[in-house]
Amino acid sequence: MYTIAIVDDEEFILEQISQTFQWESMGFSLVGCFTGSEAVLAFMKGSHVDVLLSDIQLGSESGLDLAVKAREINADLEIVLLSAHSKFEYARTALRIRVFEYLVKPVTFQSVTECFSALKEMLDLRRGPSPEENSEDYRIELVKRYIEKHIGENLSLESLAETVGMNAAYFSRFFKRHTGVLFADYLAECRMKKAIELLRDPRYKVFEISTMVGYYSKQNFYKRFRAFTGHTPAEYRNDVLKIEEYDDET
Repeated sequence: MYTIAIVDDEEFILEQISQTFQWESMGFSLVGCFTGSEAVLAFMKGSHVDVLLSDIQLGSESGLDLAVKAREINADLEIVLLSAHSKFEYARTALRIRVFEYLVKPVTFQSVTECFSALKEMLDLRRGPSPEENSEDYRIELVKRYIEKHIGENLSLESLAETVGMNAAYFSRFFKRHTGVLFADYLAECRMKKAIELLRDPRYKVFEISTMVGYYSKQNFYKRFRAFTGHTPAEYRNDVLKIEEYDDET
């Protein structure tokens, strides 16, 4: 069971969120409901919280600022943000600070349960699957989902091995045996596929996509993308996806 705290400046909505969803059946213990950032941050200094679910607008306060401050207390904290609208800048900032999910209100029962089901699986992976789920296929599936959710982070063989409680050499063999490919090749392919997906959205510049899929060297991203597709990212967007937008890659 993982602990969750909920923050919303409107008490009615806070009550709705806390009571509508069956948190315990999803694997989460609700340890507190708060109407402001100061209260939840004070609580977190004295009590362990695995997940923070917060509205992005907390009166005059920002849920994004809260997320940053909360991570200073607990670096392993997972964050889910709620917003009344899908404002692009909010979504991009949420992605940059690596929140687990950004849900647009009004949330549905399905969207919340799907989000927290995936979150529990990721937390299980970090902690180590329970005995009844400790099959090798299950662990590989959790690794794949972890990669998908954290594609923009520095995902090394060593960090993934540590996440699943294996040494790097064993994890490398384990991954190859169950997927048929090397971990580095699988990760690179996932990043390229995610980059192609992001290129479909003209709001993102190529240099932004580079960091969003885990490449902090623009030159390295271009080199790998060309090797994977035969095109530069801008060429792929313009010529393959037929999205008419100039993007200076120099």
